[in-house]
Amino acid sequence: NLELWGRDAEFAARFVDKGSRIGITGSLAIDSWTDKQTGQYRRKPKIVVRHLDVLETKAEAELRRSNREKYGGGGGSGNYYNRQDKEHDDDDDDDDDGPSSAGTG
Repeated sequence: NLELWGRDAEFAARFVDKGSRIGITGSLAIDSWTDKQTGQYRRKPKIVVRHLDVLETKAEAELRRSNREKYGGGGGSGNYYNRQDKEHDDDDDDDDDGPSSAGTG
């Protein structure tokens, strides 16, 4: 999981969607808490992002999205690249069975 704040968060909300190639600079942190339902101690790693770069061109992003739609993907996130066609798209389905981004797992 990534934790973004400020301008990087605003930039990511506008220009990054599922499958986008990004580069980040940040540090590893561990969130910890006690689960209120089970009382178990929980921990979850995250990366606190200091800087984010998009590593694909607008044309590459459009090609990736068109391939996802062509081969059964979909899922509009409403970012800059697809906002022109889907300004008020309420389809927030991120379970699109499309290609997964590198480094997930």
